[in-house]
Amino acid sequence: MEIEFIKTSPTQNMTILVETEIPPENQLGIAQKLMAYDGVYGEQTGFIHEPEDKRAAKALRMMAGEFCGNATMSLAAWLMEQKHIPLGVKETVLLEVSGAKELISCEVQKKQDQGYYGRVDMPKPLSVETETFQLGRAVYELPVVRFEGISHIIVKRELWGEDAKNMAEQAAFMWEERMPDAFGIILWDERTEQLEPLVCLKGASLVWEKGCGSGTSAIGAYLAMQAGKDISLQCKQPGGVMGVEATVKEGKLTSLQISGYISIVATGKAYI
Repeated sequence: MEIEFIKTSPTQNMTILVETEIPPENQLGIAQKLMAYDGVYGEQTGFIHEPEDKRAAKALRMMAGEFCGNATMSLAAWLMEQKHIPLGVKETVLLEVSGAKELISCEVQKKQDQGYYGRVDMPKPLSVETETFQLGRAVYELPVVRFEGISHIIVKRELWGEDAKNMAEQAAFMWEERMPDAFGIILWDERTEQLEPLVCLKGASLVWEKGCGSGTSAIGAYLAMQAGKDISLQCKQPGGVMGVEATVKEGKLTSLQISGYISIVATGKAYI
């Protein structure tokens, strides 16, 4: 089977965008083959199609139906690349994205050849609450940020120390029954403002991502609600830095944005 694709690097969260029409029931299997080491190789896959809402330029469905901010910015960047917008010019595009009930607005600015800076309005979380988790004999009270298409458990890195990554992988296995099909465990260092995202798609993948848009927005939402005021952060991640801005009014989160750099790495055909 011949598949046309675009490969992007939003904060090194290597993303494959598929242009070939693939039925939704076949997308997860196709995505797994594309993401494999002997395929195109990436951390996540989204499928481009025509939107139901004609106000949107395009629609994007992620491999498990989750929402992804980085893939959204990647698609916006690709659309601007096809328009050949001049260096320094900003444009805003509306996109229909899985895991989001409303159209998503994404602003992109041409920075250099095949390079863009993106800013995307993220869906506001359904809830930001502390939940109880057990791992072995230990019991933890951890913040959980639940979005429409994905949820994130936030763990302060110091809680698990040097063994944090192994503990997170164990936790993903032990806690997946109570989580949605797409969820993450975010290791967060408040002192350095650094996060490490472990993202699980049940039955498909468990990946330490280089950058995570929804994980970044989860941190922003949690910190803003905890402080009861607006926040603006530059979150360091293994693949670079992503910005997050959250606005709080009368105890409610009213807006949530993330930003980051996107480069277009490759376009072509894959054979699977």
